[in-house]
Amino acid sequence: MTTDPALQIANAFGGDHAVLFGRARSALLALFETLGLHGRSVILIPSNACPSLFASAWASGAQVRLAPVSPETGVTEDAALAAQIETLSRQGRTGAVLLTHLYGFRLDFTQARQAARALGWTSIENDANASSFASQAPLEDVARIVSFGAGKVLDAGAGGAVITQDAALAAELKKRAATYPVLDAQADQDEERLMLQRRALRNQGRAAEIEHTLVSELSQLRFGFDPNTAEKLTAVLAHLPARLAERQERRALWTQALRGFAPALTPVALDQTAPWRLIVKTAPTVRDPLVEALRANGFDAGTNYPALTQSFPELTDQDAHPDANLWAQSVINLWLDARYDSARITAACAVMEPVLEALT
Repeated sequence: MTTDPALQIANAFGGDHAVLFGRARSALLALFETLGLHGRSVILIPSNACPSLFASAWASGAQVRLAPVSPETGVTEDAALAAQIETLSRQGRTGAVLLTHLYGFRLDFTQARQAARALGWTSIENDANASSFASQAPLEDVARIVSFGAGKVLDAGAGGAVITQDAALAAELKKRAATYPVLDAQADQDEERLMLQRRALRNQGRAAEIEHTLVSELSQLRFGFDPNTAEKLTAVLAHLPARLAERQERRALWTQALRGFAPALTPVALDQTAPWRLIVKTAPTVRDPLVEALRANGFDAGTNYPALTQSFPELTDQDAHPDANLWAQSVINLWLDARYDSARITAACAVMEPVLEALT
């Protein structure tokens, strides 16, 4: 068995080669630039992706276009993505499409891949939460991106990888990675400041001003993997099968506990091979009161990023997707870490019950 963490990641995620970076966004940007995407290229990403994904695509110089997502599940639907590739191709555009497995759901992108291949696009699998691990999904694209940043399913604290079967591509990526500074404490502090700045703008109803923070994020996009963290990455990778099994058990506990609240609360019923959090849909009028009640009582409850059109209105003005906005107003994320045993989940449900009775 190899002790090289890059080879371990490659073997675990269906590739012959893996190149490690300090952040997943660094891996993405390096891949975009190595593939030669440029100012006349398009990079197609989900309309509700995180701002850092948008920043990585934008920093490559390509035009970022947004794919619609389902207002019921929050994920990009295969047929809609294929149709958008075909529409852009008729306009004379080409580039790369990110086949993104949001929330750890293992999604089917057969039609999108077929359209990309037929029309000269590059397909990249964006598998930040490691949905391909448990399913041992074959690598069908030029590369697969996996994150091992804090809060991800494969949580080594920081980092990301490009996994590929293309030896020449891997060699070029390694050269590029070698020029990046190693991720350090200063980078973490800068990232924290940027996150808090953006959160404050959203809370103040000034989300459109987030667009101006892209310049600040440029300094956050290129970092190399810290070799001092290799041992930790190896350890969490070895523990990943057990971690996934534990999270599936807690996902089942939550799902069972929420059945009495249907249809007001509905867990998204897709194949979540790598449960990041339990993804639950509710009515927009119910979502914020529920989140506030849970947080006030010491329970974790998250919301989704708003549609990228909210934060980057000028750069995304060709792609208004109201469904992404509706999803962002409707989703609750519930935690699946070890603190949420049956008793704690039951206690959280007791907090939610009176809120739902009052609002539904």
